Amino acid sequence: MKRTVIALSGLLYGLALAQAFPFTLEHEAGTLELAAPARRVVVLEYSFLDTLLALGVKPAGAAIGTQGGDRGPAPYLKPLLGGVNSIGSRAQPSLEAIVAAKPDLILADAFVHKDLIPQLQKVAPTAAFHSRRGSYDDLMQQVLDIGRALGKEQLARTLVADQASLLAKARSFANPRAGGLVAAVATPTSLTLHSSESFIGSLLERLGRKNLVKPQNGQSQFEVSLEGLVALNPPALVLFTAKDENPITRQWAKNPLWNNIEAVKRGRVWEFDRDLWTRSRGPLALKLIVAECIGSGLLADRTPSR
Repeated sequence: MKRTVIALSGLLYGLALAQAFPFTLEHEAGTLELAAPARRVVVLEYSFLDTLLALGVKPAGAAIGTQGGDRGPAPYLKPLLGGVNSIGSRAQPSLEAIVAAKPDLILADAFVHKDLIPQLQKVAPTAAFHSRRGSYDDLMQQVLDIGRALGKEQLARTLVADQASLLAKARSFANPRAGGLVAAVATPTSLTLHSSESFIGSLLERLGRKNLVKPQNGQSQFEVSLEGLVALNPPALVLFTAKDENPITRQWAKNPLWNNIEAVKRGRVWEFDRDLWTRSRGPLALKLIVAECIGSGLLADRTPSR
């Protein structure tokens, strides 16, 4: 009887899988059509890499190189990349390496790889998503779409449900009386604000911290000067920096204008690793980010420890 139940279960699973394919998906650069679940996937963004790994799939190739000044994947991803072939960097993927990987699916960024997509589509079926310019909702929808393309829809739904549950629990740590915040990437030469429609900006709002920055000219992320930051005068400031760089905010700290910002006067300036917080954007990264949101006192609006 037990064998019969197992056999029937396998048959029903097979029927469900058969019903899911052929698979069609409308994406940012057209329509993706797959006759069967993708098995050899090439990914050109870290969020797609994170998502595949969360789904238990090693990509056939990934843009994990450092060409063109790319910093490479965040540290949390590196131990998971054994056996994953580099096909160049996100900014400079190699078509030759992509062809050599023999993909049956390519995942590209609709903004970064816009000009490359027609060539990618000649190599293999290609789906383009707004990853770098996408919101939290966009990225969760991408988890579902990628899961369906891999024949792992149920696992993808579980991942998304787990993320929603995690965020709901994390919100209990948020201080409802906390003022708004500004979140920004600080490099040696610029400060780029992440609005309420960026991934990290929208995530912080879901966690109970109001983002004071709205999209500008249709851009979810945009640069601002010190004077522009002073004009916003946020009660809290969240900076995403790299440990091996000297961010522009170090220079600004010598300017009297910096000390007039409410967040600076209140001691509410947080710094986090930008490789994790703003470049990864997947289910694995999100768990780490939420843990840091709680542990750092950001959600509670507690003065960060130094």
